[in-house]
Amino acid sequence: MAQDQSAVAPVTKVARVESLDILRGIAVFGILAMNITAFGLLFQAYNNPTVAGGVEGPNLLAYKIINVGFEGTMRGIFSLLFGAGIVLLTERMEQAGAGIMAAEIHFRRMLWMMLFGVIHWTLLLWTGEILFAYSLCGLVLFSFRKLAPRRLLIIGAALLLAATAMSFAGAKSIAETRDKAVAAQTALAAGKTLTADQTKAAEEWKKVEGHWRPTRESATAQQAWHSGSYLDAVGGQLPGSFEFQWVGLPFFFFFDMVPFMLIGMALLKLGVLGAQRSVGFYLGMMAGGYAIGIPLGFYEMNQIVGSGFDLVAAKRADTTYELSRLAMVIGHLGLLLAFIKAGLFKAFQRGMAAVGTMALSNYLMQTIICTWLFYSFGPGLGLFGQLERHQLYYVVAAIWVAEFIWSVIWLKYFRFGPFEWLWRSLTYWERQPMKL
Repeated sequence: MAQDQSAVAPVTKVARVESLDILRGIAVFGILAMNITAFGLLFQAYNNPTVAGGVEGPNLLAYKIINVGFEGTMRGIFSLLFGAGIVLLTERMEQAGAGIMAAEIHFRRMLWMMLFGVIHWTLLLWTGEILFAYSLCGLVLFSFRKLAPRRLLIIGAALLLAATAMSFAGAKSIAETRDKAVAAQTALAAGKTLTADQTKAAEEWKKVEGHWRPTRESATAQQAWHSGSYLDAVGGQLPGSFEFQWVGLPFFFFFDMVPFMLIGMALLKLGVLGAQRSVGFYLGMMAGGYAIGIPLGFYEMNQIVGSGFDLVAAKRADTTYELSRLAMVIGHLGLLLAFIKAGLFKAFQRGMAAVGTMALSNYLMQTIICTWLFYSFGPGLGLFGQLERHQLYYVVAAIWVAEFIWSVIWLKYFRFGPFEWLWRSLTYWERQPMKL
């Protein structure tokens, strides 16, 4: 029997779920607010503001606001939406009679996203890129899409609990490594010969601390590839990007991204993400989430700041990170969905929906803009390391305004954002109509 081509066509504008687009737009803006310090400062400054960008006055305030209110939560919301998107896409095609083509289209989408991700972290120079890891998650999660919400929530919660246990064990291990490294340094100062265990501990501590506080060589290298040629930048950032994408991938894959994607699948099926519940329900989500997340966030932040940004203290604070992050995601979702459900500021909501409809284009454009701002090659402005932490958020605000306006205007004339059009054309093996 001939395949109904309409069953595997890209989703039309009228079939989109507006609440998901609004949430996606807010998440992609929030991700820039998180990423901006890694664009504009030494990468260690993301977690440790004593490294660069300032740690007093408005700079410290900026760190505290991000740390308590938004650290990990925008990525969490984006992961929820990614999981929900897998269910929406495949269910829509299967209900339309796509059959096995639903699986083929899904896997094509993920594999093209994987290629976009590789290009993003190799040639577009964004070391913190997530498309590559998301595509791998998507390949696995296809098999989970038909599970009942209860099972999805249980699996997601179990993985987050496992992440918490791993964080606790990791903090304990790092504290022990530091103690051994200090003992080794004391023995060396006393003229003693180090044991093999002491030598190993000293080397491990040096490596771990290098991710928290850069050596002079590391800081010089980062500055050099930002101020050199494009090839200098590609070659300079590649080892760090490769380590982030591959060495750190297993933890992020199983214990950071996948749990939230599974929870997102469940919340879509329960009618939560589609704004199908009452305003009171969403206000309850907000109150419950914030009641847990905000105190935990302050507890974690006070541990880090109170210790003078000590690495071991930061790792100990991480032991409650997944719980506080999940609670804050629930709180943020409750607030945003109550806002959406109540129909407040509809023009703003439509604008954010446009941003979310073009989320891939806006995400990649953030990298392109920040590359122009913070690298020196070509027309680049070379602002890397020149702005204080709080000043970077003026840049964020300017990009938000530009992308909001651009998204609204673009979608008045075109069906997709430019990168969405390319992704869909490649996925369906057919050039998609662009103009409305």
